Amino acid sequence: MKKFSYFSILIGIFKFSMCSDFNFQWYANIENFGSNVMVPVESYIFLEEQQHINNTFIGNNDIKNRWVGNTTFLISSQFPSSLNMLQAQKLLLIFHGIDTFSKIKLNGHEIGKTDNMFTRYAFDIKDYITNNTSSSNELMVIIESSMKLAKDLYYNHSKKYIVYPKCVPKTYHGECHVNHIRKMQASFGWDWGPAIPTSGIWRNVDLMIVQDAIILDHTVDLYEINKTNWRINVTVFLEAALISSNEPIQCELSIILKINNSYLNNSKTINLLNSQQQSISLDVLESQIHRWWPNGYGSQTLYNITTKLKTKSGVQIRKKRIGFRTVKLVQEPLKKGLSFYFQINEVPIFAKGSNFIPMSIYPSKSSNQIYARYLLESAKQVNMNMLRVWGGGVYESDFFYDLADELGLMIWQDFMFACSMYPTTPEFLASVKEEVKQNVWRLKSHASIVIWAGNNENEAALYGNWYGTGTQKIYEKDYIELYVNLIRSEVKKLDSTRPFVVSSPSNGDWADQNGWIGTDPYSTFYGDIHHYNYLANGWDINIYPRPRFSSEYGFQSLPSIYGLKTVVNNLKDLTINSQFLQHRQHLPGGCEFMKSLITKNLKLPETTDALNYFDNYIYLSQINQAQSVKVQTESYRQAKSYIYDSGEGNTMGALYWQLNDVWPAPSWSSIDEGGRWKILHYFAQNFFAPIIISPRLSPTNVITIFIVSDELNSRYNCSVEISVHKIQKERFSNIITQNFNNVTINANVAYELSTVNLEETLTNASCGPNLIEAKNNCIIDMNLKDDNGKQIAPTNYIYPSALKNFNLPACEMIVSFDSLDYKVTLQSLCGIQLFVWFDFSSYRSGRFSENGFHVMQGVKKIYFYPNIETFNLLEFIQHLKVVSLGQLYMTPQPTNKVCINCLNL
Repeated sequence: MKKFSYFSILIGIFKFSMCSDFNFQWYANIENFGSNVMVPVESYIFLEEQQHINNTFIGNNDIKNRWVGNTTFLISSQFPSSLNMLQAQKLLLIFHGIDTFSKIKLNGHEIGKTDNMFTRYAFDIKDYITNNTSSSNELMVIIESSMKLAKDLYYNHSKKYIVYPKCVPKTYHGECHVNHIRKMQASFGWDWGPAIPTSGIWRNVDLMIVQDAIILDHTVDLYEINKTNWRINVTVFLEAALISSNEPIQCELSIILKINNSYLNNSKTINLLNSQQQSISLDVLESQIHRWWPNGYGSQTLYNITTKLKTKSGVQIRKKRIGFRTVKLVQEPLKKGLSFYFQINEVPIFAKGSNFIPMSIYPSKSSNQIYARYLLESAKQVNMNMLRVWGGGVYESDFFYDLADELGLMIWQDFMFACSMYPTTPEFLASVKEEVKQNVWRLKSHASIVIWAGNNENEAALYGNWYGTGTQKIYEKDYIELYVNLIRSEVKKLDSTRPFVVSSPSNGDWADQNGWIGTDPYSTFYGDIHHYNYLANGWDINIYPRPRFSSEYGFQSLPSIYGLKTVVNNLKDLTINSQFLQHRQHLPGGCEFMKSLITKNLKLPETTDALNYFDNYIYLSQINQAQSVKVQTESYRQAKSYIYDSGEGNTMGALYWQLNDVWPAPSWSSIDEGGRWKILHYFAQNFFAPIIISPRLSPTNVITIFIVSDELNSRYNCSVEISVHKIQKERFSNIITQNFNNVTINANVAYELSTVNLEETLTNASCGPNLIEAKNNCIIDMNLKDDNGKQIAPTNYIYPSALKNFNLPACEMIVSFDSLDYKVTLQSLCGIQLFVWFDFSSYRSGRFSENGFHVMQGVKKIYFYPNIETFNLLEFIQHLKVVSLGQLYMTPQPTNKVCINCLNL
């Protein structure tokens, strides 16, 4: 492949949206590649589609194709001047996202430059278009290499001092100096993704015809004035095109709120003498509205609010949806430290969810509404109520936040700074200031956004001396200048309705009151923490701290083999020691950590079939990840209502790392890049359930039973049943050893129901002659039922010993699908089956109601929820793989029978 120093992309179709009834498409002469492309357009995607480079995800093509990031691109097109354009006072050409450094020329005139991927740029092109409708205009967007410019900026700044880190770690196979530019930080490489330094127009382009005045931007603030009244404040930025400085433009600005079948409105008259900001308010009674609630706490009622601007040239309309809710971050003194939790509508909310990285390493795909809906609905389906939009990615699309509003997913919104020091040159700060203003204006209308955070882990990097900055005060000065003096100050001015934290993790208010930095951001007594431990046994609940809020934690696993098969050069790459897998494992020592964590609890299978071994290893990695995150999450939920002697506790948030992936590789995600739910994601619907019964097994063999409820009403006359199951071949033993009756589940608290002695429980079930053998022979389960005997919490399990010590039954299973309602009946032909896993190639087929479950009584019934439009049951079951933990150790490994309507139980 020739390495072009200058690359031309000629746009075939470039569609503009007009701020009038006029609309057009413009067509270009197609040269070079003879292709039609549409904005958004990105370098890597375009070159792959035109077959000038191979798929960047395959093998190590991310390295082979890196030359693309060193290339300058030209995006050009031609369009005619219309009569409306010629008669306009202003013509605003608006780029909603250019990645990243560009020069924009129209008919040979440079009309502007861009240097920030996260900001909108508007240019008045009226003076540069051709002056008749028969002539064409030539627009050129010259996009320079962000890699080269980042290097130049680093070199220039290093003459004063170095802004660390210079480069990402070597295991990332990435690029350097991304912290000098306002571009998606992960595009230069991260521990979960490749370095693919894209260039292009990654969001839409508009052409706005201005005859007198237009609404260039608008936003909405909601305030609870008192218990009975709300105020809606709409702010617009009006772009004016004055014919004469002595003749003001007369406008009527109005807002209309639709509530049920009635309308509330207000209007005002404005005389514009220049472009300016204007506000208009509307008061609403509490009795007229329904409040917006997070998922699991109530409905997500949204209201349409319309903003109108009437001028001599016509009427412009802008619409948004708003939700009425209050948000407060409660940080009050405790026995030691401060609390840290969210109140929505004055109700304490335990935040349950995950961290959201970019939907794709290609930023333009962040506008993929189908996949965005899939990911966010997948979050809601497993009882999540919060997602943290992580600071190394992008500010997501309007559709993303609209959908979060609909689904009741609270958003913790980072600003786009991560794991680095950053420069504070006047140019950099000015660019960031505009970035903050635009994105806060764009996003603050959304009920889902409940907090702004200045950065990801940059305070931790300073405190922990990650980059050898030591005691050099210049880095602390830069930190305060950027995040406190600039970002915090701007956010406070722009949005008084939400809390702001300078960093994540941080000590919250304690840090604010103590110089912003210098306190330990990983303290469990203040703010939020990020916690990872790859050395201890992740299945041991006693290893985890109990902080006020955990906004990152997790364990790696491998993605489905179906996804990995799409990106290997040959099947020999699918081994745990392959160069291919080592290339994809960006966490230093990650493969070794994963194997060590698996083998603490699970045996590795014995087989001579390398591909089968690898597939089984994937399965074991996902079991380990799911169980470890489950245990850690339950430890956090147990601490919801307790302050322990250590001062820890009052934990009110658990956001595991991470929800989604950008390529098939080892990572912390619960949904892989192909959209397939891992075992972890299925587990999440249980450990995030509104009510859980959760054990805590101490080193002294005492089981403390916790009941945790997020429901806002108490339940009475409930019962708890504790059963012991012996691991026996061809027998299904279920010995009920203890019942607790007349159990009250108090609203919105966690509490200790009782303690149970493990040795006594196992002895009563005749699990073995001594405690060691008994631990290796039995599994305990716990069920919580209401006063009608209906199960109201997921079954939970205690493994008295590591499962590698168990002699698990191994035999075939029969799986029958009902062709009418897709009920799935699974029958074990011998004893207990653990971690039964249905693996299939595409998330588009549908999902199971449960997966990765145990079969304790010989038969288990679940449901499959198909995508009806494309689903073919016969074809689906022909490619469905079913496996259980015990079957991994059979030689040969059995083939389970999967059939339609073949069991009558």
